[in-house]
Amino acid sequence: MPLTSADGAPADRVLQEYLDREDARIEERTRDLTTIRALLDRLLDTDRSRPTPGVDPISDEVAPVVVRRLLEESTGILRNVAMVVDSGPALDDTTMRDNQEWISRGNAQRTIYPAAALDTPRGVQWLRSWAAVGEEQRLLPEVGSEFAVFGDVGAVGLARWGDVGSGYVLIRGPLLISTLTAYFDLAWEHAHAVPFAASQPGDERLLELLGMGLKDEAIARFLGLGLRTVRRRIAALMSLHGVDTRFQLGAALASTRHGPSVRTRHTR
Repeated sequence: MPLTSADGAPADRVLQEYLDREDARIEERTRDLTTIRALLDRLLDTDRSRPTPGVDPISDEVAPVVVRRLLEESTGILRNVAMVVDSGPALDDTTMRDNQEWISRGNAQRTIYPAAALDTPRGVQWLRSWAAVGEEQRLLPEVGSEFAVFGDVGAVGLARWGDVGSGYVLIRGPLLISTLTAYFDLAWEHAHAVPFAASQPGDERLLELLGMGLKDEAIARFLGLGLRTVRRRIAALMSLHGVDTRFQLGAALASTRHGPSVRTRHTR
């Protein structure tokens, strides 16, 4: 029972063309992000012997106060990249309330999380609680660092890129703010939307999570289903699409969305 495309072309050729397009897109995104990160590495040099204009170290104790002031001064879009959900100024109770009030006034808060945030019940609960107050959320397999950009007013980020133990800095320099904004917008464009099955039930949510490369255990926890139930539903979808592996399932679904549908045909 060989796989062929809708126009009779061999399935391996269709899959190869699809993979080539995806590889090119990923390579382009990687080059763009690498270029911007190189600029950030140069601009966010917090060596005390050579202080960077517009960048001031802040203590962990002061960080929540700084975030609160930035919220008071800014409007529009808060762009946030989170490496972890169990530390940082966002966990301060007062800051969380201010954040939620800021969103309720009609401002947008967009946050990019690492896919690993779905690996624990705490992570899933965190995403659900912020989604409930209006936060727009997306996922990437990994995030490079952690920062928040408050419109064009200022930003708070890690003192050293990607080092969650390096402390925080307040960023006021317009060039740095613009660079972080550009980095975020590029990452946001290529990130995955977070599908919440509780409000949007159905196999489409499961497939979106599966397409992000999440493990069955994380998918089950996110959907609030048993592990066996998730695996049975995946097996049923594979049977429905006439494929034998999850790779083939993903390729068939991607081809359906982006090009000729891949399906099975009986050869006589």
